[in-house]
Amino acid sequence: MICLSGCASSKPVESENATQSIVIGFSQSGTESSWRKRHTESIRTELEKEGYEVLYRNGYMNQDRQIQDIRSFIVYQVDAIVFTPLQEDGWEAILEEAAQAGIPVFVVDRHVSVNDSSLFLTHIGPSFKAEGNRAGLYVSNYFRGQSNTTINVLELTGLDNTSPTQLRSEGFRETIQRDLAQNNVTIQVQDAIGGDFIRRKGKEVIETYIKEGKMASIDVLFSHNDEMTIGALEALEETDIVPGKDLIIVTIDAQKEMIDNLKKGLVNCVVECNPEAGVFVKNAINRYLKRGADAIPKEIYVHETVFSSDMDFSQIPPRNY
Repeated sequence: MICLSGCASSKPVESENATQSIVIGFSQSGTESSWRKRHTESIRTELEKEGYEVLYRNGYMNQDRQIQDIRSFIVYQVDAIVFTPLQEDGWEAILEEAAQAGIPVFVVDRHVSVNDSSLFLTHIGPSFKAEGNRAGLYVSNYFRGQSNTTINVLELTGLDNTSPTQLRSEGFRETIQRDLAQNNVTIQVQDAIGGDFIRRKGKEVIETYIKEGKMASIDVLFSHNDEMTIGALEALEETDIVPGKDLIIVTIDAQKEMIDNLKKGLVNCVVECNPEAGVFVKNAINRYLKRGADAIPKEIYVHETVFSSDMDFSQIPPRNY
């Protein structure tokens, strides 16, 4: 699905030498998960298959490092910049530098928050709010028909000040509130605790929650990514709680390890966040080079789906991450 929006007009890149390679600067935010590693591989592979020279830099979860990397691309005078922002804020100055240098910027995965949206050409990635909607819909449907019941949700959130965290939470809460009026079931987020999208942190905060005696009242764990969910499952191993039965678990990403847990009955629903962004990035760059900025929509969404415990597991495609 592509949401069309206007963007600033500019001319396609024309090399002085027709045989000269197009150079793409690619700044990735980190390597904190199998999802992120696959995301990086997908983009690099598709761009290199197209014959583009890719200057790749890993920000290692450090925004200042990413800014330095993007500045090095500008100095190098790359033909385009692709970057995955660690967080939403703090990019205005470096994007202004790229604009002054006449270099188009393709924002991938997470969003950026800037006063002037013309500082980047397009955003390519998932609809994070739709992912939250899908998670909320699964929970609403699971408890449908249980009238006059209150369902308590523990939300395991991602990194603060990032669009996945904000929009997944917003989408989830929006959906469970809407379905309350239809189904007469009260589904409420009792607590929200941060795990920063990291497995170790997810385990630590769930262990603390268990030690504080709060988990006994929780019916649903809604986790913003698989890495934190895996950490949570490790913490639950030290309790009498049976994941997938005593505690309904909904997670986002669909890494191979989590699909295996779904098949084992340890989680109930896995909302896909598709890391295969490479073909979308490649196509957007190709279109820009041939037809200019006016040919590029401001938002390009990758396709995604949902996997649940009641489906035919043979229909789940092989996971590459």
